[in-house]
Amino acid sequence: MFWSKDKNKPDKQKGAVAKKALQGNSGESPEHGKSQRIRQEALANARQARAEIGAEALDQIAALMTKKQQSIIEQTRAKVAQTDAERVAQEILLMLDER
Repeated sequence: MFWSKDKNKPDKQKGAVAKKALQGNSGESPEHGKSQRIRQEALANARQARAEIGAEALDQIAALMTKKQQSIIEQTRAKVAQTDAERVAQEILLMLDER
């Protein structure tokens, strides 16, 4: 019957309470702490690399990257990447037929 409780089954609520106790007071899972630690390490590495390279070199690199992104070839590549592959193939075939 539904009102009788199987004494051999563990209680679901007890499992949830035990899981929360393992996580600690912060409420964060151990995986979240690990990802946070990795993120902090990556940020520290980026700061160190930025300090070694220097602000001027980073500004030059950023300017070159911006210039490259604004070039006609790069803009065309971006448009082709966003366009449907079937349509791109049709356009290329039409260009070849015109020759």
